[in-house]
Amino acid sequence: MKENKTARIYVASSIYDKAIKGKGYNLMKDETVLQVGSALTDKRIYSGVMTDDTGENISEKNQQYCELTGLYWIWKNAKEDYVGLVQYRRHFLLPENWLERMMANDIDVILPVPLYVVPCLSKNYRERHVASDWDFLMEYIQKNLSTEYDMATEFFNGGLYSPCNMLIAKKRVLDELCSWLFPILDAVTMHIGKKEDKYQNRYPGFISERLMTYFFEGRKHRYNIVYANKSFWS
Repeated sequence: MKENKTARIYVASSIYDKAIKGKGYNLMKDETVLQVGSALTDKRIYSGVMTDDTGENISEKNQQYCELTGLYWIWKNAKEDYVGLVQYRRHFLLPENWLERMMANDIDVILPVPLYVVPCLSKNYRERHVASDWDFLMEYIQKNLSTEYDMATEFFNGGLYSPCNMLIAKKRVLDELCSWLFPILDAVTMHIGKKEDKYQNRYPGFISERLMTYFFEGRKHRYNIVYANKSFWS
């Protein structure tokens, strides 16, 4: 007997998103808009839109955490068997029967096809963002996740990572990721605080891209991982 599973891919969107050029993007049947940063404004993308300021949430942290306030909301509030997070302009390129294929092949998570950066992830981050933020992250891992420090260091000395904080996963797998990820990000932001530069103030989101990829790479013996291309709508 075929097992029925529920699925929803949440599309992190904001009132500040600019209109997509041309005909725009039509949501897939399993995609639903989730307005992120909703606690910071009374405006809504449209009447009745799902928002990340209901239930247990960190919506007020959106200026730093970006789409991760949506990820947190999914972790704490979503009830579907399979859940995903994409972005207003970035979506996975999936076949219509993606859920059936995930189930048939017992796939735990779909991640974006990795990007390659030089000279390596750690140096690339330190060059593009604030170097001391990365240094504190590694110090935190060494002190609080000591059994992972060597593996994390080795991974960040490589050049591949899945960008954009996008994924589709079994809900229990997403729960395991978030239970590991958010305490790290919270400790980092508690130490570093806010930045005047609006772009660099988004450092929790930039760090998360690297951490999320490491989490799955370091546990690839536990999870069945596949990669999918993504679109970008300008």
